[in-house]
Amino acid sequence: MDSKIALITGGSRGLGNNAALALAKKGNDIILTYNSKQADADKTVKEIEQLGHKAIALQLDVGNTKSFIEFAEQVKKTLKDKWSTDHFDFLVNNAGIGIHATFAETTEDEFD
Repeated sequence: MDSKIALITGGSRGLGNNAALALAKKGNDIILTYNSKQADADKTVKEIEQLGHKAIALQLDVGNTKSFIEFAEQVKKTLKDKWSTDHFDFLVNNAGIGIHATFAETTEDEFD
């Protein structure tokens, strides 16, 4: 396998999209995540494939930490099925959530 694989959270829009496309232009395959805008993610995957690289979009809500174990299993399966490997080479932690409240108004659960 010549290409390295980058996992980019929040890779379907904004900075994550730019990172995904830039890394693909440098010769990398991409696993990207999206939360709710699958059409944007699919468009990014198509653009990466048009550059001659493999890509896939997986749904992930980074605000729901209970989903992380299932997501990790999905990544392992994807790596095995699409790339015949058990690892990726780069991680770009781009996705995030925001709360529009003052610190005093933010609950402990929201902070967590």
